[in-house]
Amino acid sequence: MRRKNTHIVTALLTVLMLSAGVVAKDLYVSIKTGKGRTASKEKPAKDLGNIVSKLAPGDTVHIAGGTYLGKGDNGADLITVPVSIIGGYSDDFSKRDPWGETKTILTGTNTSKNYKVLPRLMIDLNRYIYHESGGKEMPKIVIDGLIIDQGPQNRYKDAEKTLLVRKADPKKGENPTPDRGALVISASRTKNTAGAWEIVVKNCVIMNSAPTQGAMLISGYAKSKITIDNNLVINNTGTGIYAGSKWQGSSEKDAPHFTVTNNTVLFTEKYDAYVQSFSGNSFKTDSAVVANVTNNVFGFADRNGIQKQGKWKLLLKDNIVIGNVQADYWETSGDQKIELEDIEDEAEYLHDDSEGNVAEKIKIPVSPEWAKLYAGRVLIDRNAAEADVKTAKTKINALRSILGLPLQADDLKKDSPIWLPLMKVDDAIKAGSSKYKGKYGCSKPGS
Repeated sequence: MRRKNTHIVTALLTVLMLSAGVVAKDLYVSIKTGKGRTASKEKPAKDLGNIVSKLAPGDTVHIAGGTYLGKGDNGADLITVPVSIIGGYSDDFSKRDPWGETKTILTGTNTSKNYKVLPRLMIDLNRYIYHESGGKEMPKIVIDGLIIDQGPQNRYKDAEKTLLVRKADPKKGENPTPDRGALVISASRTKNTAGAWEIVVKNCVIMNSAPTQGAMLISGYAKSKITIDNNLVINNTGTGIYAGSKWQGSSEKDAPHFTVTNNTVLFTEKYDAYVQSFSGNSFKTDSAVVANVTNNVFGFADRNGIQKQGKWKLLLKDNIVIGNVQADYWETSGDQKIELEDIEDEAEYLHDDSEGNVAEKIKIPVSPEWAKLYAGRVLIDRNAAEADVKTAKTKINALRSILGLPLQADDLKKDSPIWLPLMKVDDAIKAGSSKYKGKYGCSKPGS
């Protein structure tokens, strides 16, 4: 009997020891009170980048308010395991106000000697292998309450920071403008057969980012469930929100499923003044994606409000889509560029339940100084077949009217003295603190 009991005790201890290796942890970061790498609530770390190497699957990092530049001011946090990151805490982690008194701002500096060519925050799971011994369910990923502002990382031509410059200036010690995006999550194939990735991005602000692709780029794998809710994505190049896929298959039920709700995406510019072909979209989907898109604002993109790739149906319901220069909606399969009032009649790949999408005018409460700079840009037409000059100028005047600025009568020129003018954090948050028309877009968390 004693020998049997001994075996039972040994087995239990073994299970406990194995379990201890996979138990998720809560870690804490504070720029004001942090020191070392313990990352406990009583002794937080100073920067997320300082503890990246100790993160394990399922961990949650809580970050207090403050401005974070990355490890060694490198302006880039790369994480290769599934974790959650929650920002906007008070210094003692007892309360949160992520868009108010306790903003957690991830940024960097353009002159850092540790500059990295990476997104500001990236969770890269393409080489991650999930083992069944860790449990049947996939570790959930939640990103909540972060403000990612890449303005200080960008290189500008002038002190007023009105004209973005892409290349570095080694003589001045200035790095190139980052072009990989602000928030990138890339999910992978796994060995787990019992579940799939669940990813939630909510209550975040993405701004002053200058990528070729997504300022917010979330890519799922087979059967992933991805929720993008109540985010403000403002003043970026490339694509505001990019619903991506790392899976290529023929079964719609196995595709990554996106729920995109209550987001405000404004002022998405082309990669630079001359690029025509791939950037300047408020929202974009990969072809191997299924998406339900409701109660968002997609406004003032240099090309398209929505770029739909692939033939699986997109549910588009109760969104404001306004002020987009090339088209409100573009189906790349068949190359159909469609204005909002015609999408229910002409779109081939729109879900039958799509309805309630409007082009109502909205007043965006950015500062008059920034509005004047933005509307003073010159949109250059290098391909008349892609964007009609007269139409483009008409839409720019519609934007100027909404911003309360005088209309332009001149033609499009060959160069622009303004491109992605720097927007301040407080200015951005004003544009996303309340729903437009009481229904559309994001609002301040907790309001």
